Amino acid sequence: MGNRFADILSCKDKGLLKRLCKTTTVAQKEFIDLIIACKQGATDLNHVMWSSDYVPDALVATDEDWAVLNGDATTIGSKERQKALRRLFKSHGQRKYKVGHMFISKELQHPIKEWHFIFFEIEELYRRDNHWEAGPHVHITNHLWPGFYCQQVWEDFIVRRKFPSSKLHLSFNDPIRGKT
Repeated sequence: MGNRFADILSCKDKGLLKRLCKTTTVAQKEFIDLIIACKQGATDLNHVMWSSDYVPDALVATDEDWAVLNGDATTIGSKERQKALRRLFKSHGQRKYKVGHMFISKELQHPIKEWHFIFFEIEELYRRDNHWEAGPHVHITNHLWPGFYCQQVWEDFIVRRKFPSSKLHLSFNDPIRGKT
């Protein structure tokens, strides 16, 4: 059996890629195996990864919040302390751990001819409470999207913590996370 993730990345036609993404489930091992092959130089692609822990700006605990929370006994029942606690607990519910993997062809010219951006929020790898009806998944955008460029997609993700708006869903089987 081959590597289904490598098959997805080798797709040269967007229509075929859409059909493959609808019918394929990629195993975590296949994903990792391709990353290792890239790192060892065994493929025509390089691999880089970035992740970020995103909390909406309005929910980031401030120095004042921590001062109140670490304050003396007189601040225990204060409105400021209650507000700081609400912000802290609400931030956990809205926190998003975002992960992006960029697979890039090795040529040194601009624009990059072949690239594949695989991205997800950690919660999307879990079976329980998944927003996609098919369950655990990752997203893919690549060089087959007209008007999408590797450098801009990567910069939007790193600097602005933004995922591309146009993408395909790809079922993903993580044996640990997929159980719950």
